[in-house]
Amino acid sequence: MHPRLKALVSALLVALLLWRVDVAEVGRVLAVASPGLMALAGLLFFLMHVLNALKLRVLLPELRAGRLLAYTLVAQLYALVLPGQLAGEAVKAYRLSRDEGQGGIGGGRIVSAVAFDKVTGIAGLLLLTGSGLAVQSARFGDGLLVAVAVVLAGLVVATVLLAWSPARTLLLALLGWRAGPKREAWLLGPLRRFLEAWRDQTCRPGRALLSVAVGIAVQVAAVAGSQSLGLAVGIDQPFSVWSAVIGVMSVIVLMPVTVAGIGLREASLVGLLDLVGVPHAQSLALGFGILAFQAMVALLGAVIDLTVLRSRPGAGPREGVGAIDWNARPPTRIPADDR
Repeated sequence: MHPRLKALVSALLVALLLWRVDVAEVGRVLAVASPGLMALAGLLFFLMHVLNALKLRVLLPELRAGRLLAYTLVAQLYALVLPGQLAGEAVKAYRLSRDEGQGGIGGGRIVSAVAFDKVTGIAGLLLLTGSGLAVQSARFGDGLLVAVAVVLAGLVVATVLLAWSPARTLLLALLGWRAGPKREAWLLGPLRRFLEAWRDQTCRPGRALLSVAVGIAVQVAAVAGSQSLGLAVGIDQPFSVWSAVIGVMSVIVLMPVTVAGIGLREASLVGLLDLVGVPHAQSLALGFGILAFQAMVALLGAVIDLTVLRSRPGAGPREGVGAIDWNARPPTRIPADDR
């Protein structure tokens, strides 16, 4: 979808919400919000990004956690300013490959690790969401739980297929039909190395399971932060309800139909919390609060991008290095803890 069309969809959704919800009441809710609970929410949201960086380090143990945290925060900037919630992950993969993909790591391995990290993160999100929906089935019904189970099953199947040799061979054969040197250099070569690195990730079930476990911890921090922010604006619901609501909302905002999920986030919160009797003004205030915290993290990412990462010696294109070194191979030695 074209970025201008996405911006139009976001504007229309926000305008519709402001037309249907008492804006003055939203302002009153925000005006009396508890500063202490809002500060706690901010700490929990930041903890979520720290855990995300540690989760990626599970798959890339050669890189320092501090560096990964810096790139994780910068990714939040691009997730907010670029169309689509997955744009930040694409930028993180590119920047990590360009700046850190030298030596024995390899750009293809870094890109596959970022993609695999996103898959395990979504798996953790779906598992916690499914748990909340199962506990609160009387309020949300069974339809959402079935949908979450289907998406999770599809994610597992896609992960296995990308690691299955016949499926990889078929994909490369289809894309390589009548391919010339340009397609081999720009598509097939990088894709082949990506799939090889993906297979290596799936051959290490210990790392994969640990990544999923940390992904659940990331989602717990996100839900706890949202619950604290909800309490700050007067929404008192159990953790299981928040797990279901924030989980379903997080899946919805992945749809590439708005800019940074603006409009979808607020509309989904209003609709989902309406099922548990929360007034629309409070739900909309919560949505605006979550967006404000995301904007603050994006601002922090911008500062890090302009200072820490840009001032790094040798950052950016270096002598003898163009962009991503796709030809670099990962080390063949398997660490002792993965044997």
